[in-house]
Amino acid sequence: MSPSRTEEHILVCVNYGHHGSRLIKRGASLAKQLDAPLTILVFDSLPEEEFKHDKEIDMSIFKDLADDFNADMIVEKSRAHDISRIISKAAEEKQASQIMIGQVVESLWATLLGGSIINELLEKAPFADLHVVPRARSEESDDWNFERGVHTFLLQQEDGTYELHFDDIDGYTYEGVFFKSLHTDFNSGIFAFTNEGRIFEVRVDDGTVHKLVDVDDEQAK
Repeated sequence: MSPSRTEEHILVCVNYGHHGSRLIKRGASLAKQLDAPLTILVFDSLPEEEFKHDKEIDMSIFKDLADDFNADMIVEKSRAHDISRIISKAAEEKQASQIMIGQVVESLWATLLGGSIINELLEKAPFADLHVVPRARSEESDDWNFERGVHTFLLQQEDGTYELHFDDIDGYTYEGVFFKSLHTDFNSGIFAFTNEGRIFEVRVDDGTVHKLVDVDDEQAK
């Protein structure tokens, strides 16, 4: 039986990383405006041992945020192809009226799996409104300063840098989505990709990634 829409309930869907924290805060703001309960759904997609420390740190942050905003938190093991099923299941169980996901997750899911998580969720959870939140707006009200993501590839060069390619090439190093900056004529912006279940976003400068450092890790330094 589909949830009733007589009351609002916000479901925020996050992966590990700083972007998840900002998305939770965005969802909490909406919950406060609507005077609605908040549920945080965490996709546990990182390998257990290799990313144990990362998971411990991020999970402690998510738990603190859940306590701060009096939110329920659900942790689900997942892979990309399971995301829409897990979200719709949690939305129905919690009787969510609003579902919030990040734009980077949607773009990667759509590009690499050949479909749209939006269409999937509209079909599986028609009782809820869906919000796809741009990265730059997950915490602030700034406009999203990038064009729509396009399917691209990175090819590692002899000097250790990575060259951006728009065509499928043999021997590419990473496959992902390129978000071109609106403020340049060059191929500069952000390249988002998944590696061992984790989402990374690295800077692209005129078609070249000089180092595979997540933009959030750059800002934290």
